[in-house]
Amino acid sequence: MALISVMLLDDNPTFVRILSDFLGGEEGILVVGTAGSGEEALVKAKELQPQVILLDLVMPGMGGLNAIPRLRDMMPEVRIIVLTVLDANGYREAALAAGADDFVAKAHLNTYLIPAIRRLAQAGPI
Repeated sequence: MALISVMLLDDNPTFVRILSDFLGGEEGILVVGTAGSGEEALVKAKELQPQVILLDLVMPGMGGLNAIPRLRDMMPEVRIIVLTVLDANGYREAALAAGADDFVAKAHLNTYLIPAIRRLAQAGPI
């Protein structure tokens, strides 16, 4: 099984650690890096070239909704999954309109995140 490289973008270091541990226990998924802001994500994503970026919407500085189109312009082949506590249709629609490939509420991370990562990585570049 080929490794799926994943980058995490969230400003909560505790959540990033928990998510890294969660993903680290999954065969075929490798967390290649993390970022705590949209600005940092733009630099690290270019350097790390992940297949999938998991990002939160609310962060200091450049939030996820602003980072998505910039990441998409910079790396059109990357798959972007919004992973946020903001589980409302308006946020889902805004994230998808900004260029995200999928939207997973943090409350449903155990159920939906791994299948979303695998599905998008299997689909290949956009």
